[in-house]
Parts: sequence; structure tokens; C-alpha cells
Amino acid sequence: MWIETTLHSAFGLILHHSEYVDPTLVDWIKDKIDQITGVSATTIVIVLGVAMTAFPIGVMALALRRARKGRSRKR
Repeated sequence: MWIETTLHSAFGLILHHSEYVDPTLVDWIKDKIDQITGVSATTIVIVLGVAMTAFPIGVMALALRRARKGRSRKR
């Protein structure tokens, strides 16, 4: 309980809003991203989700390929 009040008072000095993010700044960033990309937020989330999923899968595929080549060279 005391940890929550200590953290809240410490963050209260840094934050000037009741939220953890400045809502005006977040709205401005969203507007700029929409203006630059010209796509909706859903499209950006889908593209980033696919990229974040594809990268580790690609790394694992390359590691498996290299391991198989290493096993075939030992024989």
C-alpha cells in the first residue's frame, strides 16, 4: 500500500495530467501519423503485427536451415 502512494507521489511530480500520457500530444501524434501515411490505425496495427510476427519466424527458419546444413556437413 505504501509503495503505491510513494510511486504515485513520485510520478505526480513528473506528470502534469491525471493520465500517464499527455492526451493533447497523443492526439497530435495520431493526426500526424494519419497525415503522413494516409491509412487508418487498424491498417498500421495489422502491418506492424505481421512484421513483428514474421521477423522471429524468419530468424527461426534461418537458424533451422543453418543447423540442417551443419549436420549434413558432419557426415
